[in-house]
Amino acid sequence: MPAQSSLKNETEPFPITIMTVSFTKNPATGDSPVVKAIEEFTGTQLNIQWVSNSSYEDQMNLILATGNLPDVMLITSKSYSVVNAARSGAFVEIGPRLQNYKNLRQMNRTVMNNLLIDNKLYGIPRMRPLGRYGAVYRKDWLINTGLSEPKTIEDFYDMLKAFTYGDPDNNTLNDTYGLILTSSPVSLDIIQTWFGVPNAWGENEAGELIPAHLTQEYIESLKFLRKLYEEKLVNRDFWLYDPALFNDPFVNGQGGCIVDVLDRANTLSSRMERLGVNAEIGLFGTVSGKKGLRSLSTSGYNGFYVISGNSTKSEYEIDRILQFMDKLNEREVQDLLYHGIEGRHYIIRNGVVVRQTAEGVSESERNDLSMLLTFIPKDFTTPVETNELRRKIAEIQSENEKILVSNPAESFTSEIYYEKGNFLDGLINNARIKFIIGEIDETEFQDIIEIWLENGGREYIREINRLYRENKR
Repeated sequence: MPAQSSLKNETEPFPITIMTVSFTKNPATGDSPVVKAIEEFTGTQLNIQWVSNSSYEDQMNLILATGNLPDVMLITSKSYSVVNAARSGAFVEIGPRLQNYKNLRQMNRTVMNNLLIDNKLYGIPRMRPLGRYGAVYRKDWLINTGLSEPKTIEDFYDMLKAFTYGDPDNNTLNDTYGLILTSSPVSLDIIQTWFGVPNAWGENEAGELIPAHLTQEYIESLKFLRKLYEEKLVNRDFWLYDPALFNDPFVNGQGGCIVDVLDRANTLSSRMERLGVNAEIGLFGTVSGKKGLRSLSTSGYNGFYVISGNSTKSEYEIDRILQFMDKLNEREVQDLLYHGIEGRHYIIRNGVVVRQTAEGVSESERNDLSMLLTFIPKDFTTPVETNELRRKIAEIQSENEKILVSNPAESFTSEIYYEKGNFLDGLINNARIKFIIGEIDETEFQDIIEIWLENGGREYIREINRLYRENKR
């Protein structure tokens, strides 16, 4: 049992090395006054090792392979190497310890379940909304075409068709299309959920779990997506299109709709305003299909922090690190991580934060520190000066949480998947694309399903259902 309240009895700052991701060229250094303020509040001495997002996955796997882990490390997913590291004792199991920490013990139970490895909790998640997905569209285009916001899948199709053939920008040119897709599978997954497709796995009439691609709804959704492609309502090369360029066609006035995380609308709005693009953005969470309103659930987190399980770490050291992670969720520290220092990086006006960096102050002082936010039990930060778009995003995310479609196998640790998952997923993902663009028909798609079943798929299904039964006990 970890010692409680050891932090307040300790006069010397406790050293903690953290490896996490950066998205800027100049992340905050140890000399940053924001970092110094966090250290003072938490009684620590921090050594933050920033790794660029573009190379983070490779660096993380390299560190896991060498076994020379920092005290605290951001893990991006429950990959095979991560599961192996957990099993080999690389991380501290924190589940039984959480009761000692006032913020961490309030971790969302759904997210906690999604994080489990072999029914053990090793990670502190960077919490994100479960109902984060939806559609962002050009509302001014919709008004120009005389249509109302989509309520059904049929309405969604009508909007995309009008955006492609109805001259939505009123320039008399045939230079627009409806839906922007990229090589990322998320947009397709979200749309397929509207048709009743499960989130990766779903229960059949016999009470057994089956993969999404074995359902009839999956085929029906593919036929719809194929129709969009045949009628040129989506970009022609979508399966090759870089997700990093997702926003470009929307901002440039080529594509009228993106199905992805709703908060993408903030980025789009800021960029269009900066470029002087006169546009109005609309949002909706989902549209109704045969099974009503359904919203694909996220896992509820974007990566998670683990504590190195180095055998030389004492219970006292583990406790100090967990106290630090707990204190990161105090309102004062959340504000430091998210906003910086009041009067230096922002001011408070009418009770809300207005971003305003003082003259001579470098923005790099607070760069990327928000990557340390875990928001457990929730976001306590002082609200930012907001607008109608941000309010709408929050409202839709809240509504989505009432109709979430979760993955019932999210927490299972499948040996077959770690052995053959890349191959199995690749088969289905490639077959999905080929069907949508018309390279294969339904019979050929089913032939690929048979290959999937014969090359590990059947064993995978059996293993998942064994775990499902065991989990129900």
